Amino acid sequence: MASKQSLIPKTLNSISQGDCIHLRNNKNLFQVVGIDNKHQKCWVRQWPLLEKGCPVFEISIQQVELES
Repeated sequence: MASKQSLIPKTLNSISQGDCIHLRNNKNLFQVVGIDNKHQKCWVRQWPLLEKGCPVFEISIQQVELES
C-alpha cells in the first residue's frame, strides 16, 4: 500500500510563501501569498505588483507550476 506522503503532489511539498510561480495554461508570473496544505489550496497575486496593488485569489495547488 502506498504511503500517504507519496500520494501528495510534488508541488505541494515544493512551494513556499513568497515563491514566484506560473499557473498551468497561463504565462503570467504570480507570487504565492499563502498555502493551505490540508485543503491543497494556495493564494496568489500577479507579480510584479502593480502600483495600485494586485488582487489575491485562491487556486488549487494542482494548478501551480514552479518558476524554473
